[in-house]
Amino acid sequence: MVDPRRVAIVTSVVAGLLSILWPMLESAFGAVSSGSCPLGYTSSSPLGKTDFDAASLHGLLKTPSSVGSTTVAYVGCRFMNTTGTSNMIVSSTGRVLAINSGSERALKVKFAGASIRRCHGKFIVPGFVDAHVHLITGGFALGALDLSNVRSKLEFLDALATNVGENGWILGYGWDETRFADVSSTPSIDWLRADGRFDGVKVWVIRADAHAGFASVAALEASGITKTTVVAGGVVEVDENGELTGMVKELAMARVQAVIPPHTAHDRQKAIRAGVSHLLSKGITSIGDFGDIDSLVAGPSGFAQLWKDFEVLAAWDANKTLPIRITTYMPIADWKSVASHEAWNDGFVRENATTSVISRVRLGGVKAFLDGSLGSRTAAMMDSYDDNAATSGKLMYAPGKDEQAFMNLARDADAAGLEVSVHAIGDRAVEQALDTLQAIKQANGDRITRRFRIEHAQHLQSPIDEQPRKFSELGATASVQPTQISLDKWSVIQKLGVDRASRAYAFKTFINNDVPLAGGSDWPIVGADVFDGIFAATHRDSWTPSEALSPTEAVHAYTKGSARALRMEGMIGEITIGALADFVVLDSSPLDTNKKPEVIATYVDGTCVHGRCLA
Repeated sequence: MVDPRRVAIVTSVVAGLLSILWPMLESAFGAVSSGSCPLGYTSSSPLGKTDFDAASLHGLLKTPSSVGSTTVAYVGCRFMNTTGTSNMIVSSTGRVLAINSGSERALKVKFAGASIRRCHGKFIVPGFVDAHVHLITGGFALGALDLSNVRSKLEFLDALATNVGENGWILGYGWDETRFADVSSTPSIDWLRADGRFDGVKVWVIRADAHAGFASVAALEASGITKTTVVAGGVVEVDENGELTGMVKELAMARVQAVIPPHTAHDRQKAIRAGVSHLLSKGITSIGDFGDIDSLVAGPSGFAQLWKDFEVLAAWDANKTLPIRITTYMPIADWKSVASHEAWNDGFVRENATTSVISRVRLGGVKAFLDGSLGSRTAAMMDSYDDNAATSGKLMYAPGKDEQAFMNLARDADAAGLEVSVHAIGDRAVEQALDTLQAIKQANGDRITRRFRIEHAQHLQSPIDEQPRKFSELGATASVQPTQISLDKWSVIQKLGVDRASRAYAFKTFINNDVPLAGGSDWPIVGADVFDGIFAATHRDSWTPSEALSPTEAVHAYTKGSARALRMEGMIGEITIGALADFVVLDSSPLDTNKKPEVIATYVDGTCVHGRCLA
């Protein structure tokens, strides 16, 4: 394995040599599109911000004659922002060797022995990078009761009644009371009592935002929850008479989930495989995985399961049976385990110095939750909710000793070199996230590789530019999920009023303030389809159209932007000389948002891992 501590020195030497040798390399490999440097050091990836492992360059620097029999040439391909067709050459080590517009005959002479794959005018685009998913949770969701299309109380009850599991539980996810046509409230125990089909039945169904769930009387009794139960960091809802409603929020959800029959190890592996296949079918080649939601809600008692899931991925990677790149984030309270694990590797990718094979699994850092969600009214806001003046949401770390304890934890994790990511949806939580980063920088100074991520960054204070300016000044990344607009647009004005609603999902404001933007889904909270995300980011006609991104900006968020958030810029999320050959074959350009592209095939390290592979 390459010693990452030598990388900085070696990289600087190699970069200097390349600056001298670049004209010769360009001559050898043909004209390169966009005048890109082989390391991918473009204007958006300046020298020093791309963590290339210099030892991997030996595959790039071989002469054409020495790699000819092991290269693959993709000919007659179209690329974004270009006219006509070009060819792409991929090495046996899974790196992009060259991009040129020469004839196929000339290409065969230059790369004698190269295998030919014909695009026939189809588009090749960088493999998409989803900066935020919950892989195993998404895998389980593919086979679970999906309530996302339920549109009434009656549909809700009928769906539950026809889906009693073999274990006696009714389990599901995705309901959203703001989409119900006949009621305006969250589900209630009274609904079940009046129905008659649920006597003694254990019901546990998760809301669309995964920050709240609805439980039947039998489920609450099994979990030991009563009307006097208090859970730190959670909410057990009672009505005006002090009686249970069945709604359980945030960390209190762990009480119910703890008594549900657990999944077997085999079931978990099947869910991971299903999740990976689903993501590849969407053209996603790299993800930031934030772990099983049930295990996260369980707190420290869930850490062991998170690590077991990670070790399964690591074993598949070691056996070369994992077809996707995964950067995993663990709970911040367990940061010492992350820092001491070999997969952390000081944040660098791990590469076999003999084969040049790069590990597809790595630890990226740690994550903390600062608040909840808008839909559950647990997103921490500066002011009370318009439709419930009794609450302004829930800050997980209240000002004072709790907040200070969290900031100390984040400071220590950062001091160990770990990347810190925080969930912050409400404007009060976003401010706490920025205060945390400021405290980190004051304690630990600047670090060019720091990728402090604020997940969601959904609601901003007034004036709208104030917090984005702080993002930019402090170096925070806004990790956003455009498709989630569909969860909130039906109720945001009711919950927050017109003024505050106008400062939600402020993508263009972030861009205008030079804030790095990473695109993701939070799958399975919403679907993982990248093109749905691009469409949501670019079509804001019904909600703050001034915040719409251009197609180029939206695609950038799901490629280079997310690659940077994962600290892998220059390696993934772009097609440039020296980058990993992770790409997707489409029937049309993703920049044309009037037509949803079809994913024809998905490639990782130049190997077809999904779809109708090019021949």
